[in-house]
Amino acid sequence: MPSIHHPGELSGNQLRDQISHLEPRALRTFTPTQTVIERSAGAFHWTPEGRRLYDLTSGVLVANLGHNPSKWMQRFVGYLNWDSWSFHTDTDDWSEFFAALPLTAYNAATPIEVQATQRLLNVLQACSGGNRLQQVMWAASGSEAIQKALWAALARDPARPMII
Repeated sequence: MPSIHHPGELSGNQLRDQISHLEPRALRTFTPTQTVIERSAGAFHWTPEGRRLYDLTSGVLVANLGHNPSKWMQRFVGYLNWDSWSFHTDTDDWSEFFAALPLTAYNAATPIEVQATQRLLNVLQACSGGNRLQQVMWAASGSEAIQKALWAALARDPARPMII
């Protein structure tokens, strides 16, 4: 099935094409945009083309903190004793936040996700028998992984009896 394309979003369209081949369609919740997010700060996301979007999807974490809050990250880095880690804040009105990967990207894709999925496929396909692997279906937990494996098995042979 072809991926969604939007006029004027060359980078976003390329990433949507890549992710549609690397992941099964069922992995992501279908939305009419399938937004690609390059960076986020506060209540905003930016596409690879630089378009700023309000984040109205990320729920409690972003509602309470915003994406990439500078003071929170400074304390987090301090607790981890990462002395050499540094970041800079934008010089515009959003300097309370720094622009980086989003804390969450519900129903969207990020360039780093596409790159990580491609790298994982490359590593696994280089292993014995790995050439059969065509896509990656990510899971957030072991129980979610089992649920997705059962769905895949049911889709492969719906007539086969299963005990769950």
